[in-house]
Amino acid sequence: MDWYSKKKISESQLELMKNLFEFVELENNTHLTGTAHSWNQFLFHDGAMPSAAIDEVRFIQFKLQSNNIESEEIHEALKGFFPDHTTIWVKDSYGIIIEEKKGVPENADDLFSIASTLESDFYVKTSFYIGKFQKVSRQLPDFFKREKQVFEELTTHTTRDAVYTFEKAFPMAIATHLPDYLKEIIEATILEAFGEDKELMATIKVFLESNSNASLSSKKLYIHRNTLQYRLDKFMEKTGVSLKDFDAAVVVYLASIYEEMR
Repeated sequence: MDWYSKKKISESQLELMKNLFEFVELENNTHLTGTAHSWNQFLFHDGAMPSAAIDEVRFIQFKLQSNNIESEEIHEALKGFFPDHTTIWVKDSYGIIIEEKKGVPENADDLFSIASTLESDFYVKTSFYIGKFQKVSRQLPDFFKREKQVFEELTTHTTRDAVYTFEKAFPMAIATHLPDYLKEIIEATILEAFGEDKELMATIKVFLESNSNASLSSKKLYIHRNTLQYRLDKFMEKTGVSLKDFDAAVVVYLASIYEEMR
């Protein structure tokens, strides 16, 4: 098998070769030193556990979407955003931020702001996945692999959002793995009611994501509450489904995600 460096060929040549040959992107972590190297060995190569002084950590994974990634500049930018955390660049477009459980943890709003800054400064769209805090143990690499699998599957189907959590990923995973007979029922009922009315579907989805709060939904959609109520009534008339019923709301929400991701 022949090996080629991406730096020696153009983007068009790379795309052609991806179609003709098996594409293998090697891990880019030969430069890792110190704590980052120790964590990389522990997570990926069955290495020794990091410092015993660390009790709990979580992994914030990130993925960059761009054809021209200015690696060094983005490396420095992320180092500035997360000065107190260990960052491992596994590939040019993918890495892990290791956050110890101490002080105030990073939150979704912080990561949304960082993603926005990276996009405006470097024209790079970034997706983050905030993992769960776990005890540092020999089982931690396996837990990380499960979270990595979740993030990989998410970004295979969508890069719509800048920040994901397990709670956000879970319904997406369900929606993308529905058996065919359930898909057929959803398509023939709920999605049939939406038809070509994308505005109605978007309204229902925002309403459910806002915990069925009419005021919040109206603000997010930039519409009057009366307009929102009209659309909700329209949906109920078409489907006979009441969004006040929790079970019904879950089904409709999964249907909206399924439609969005298919």
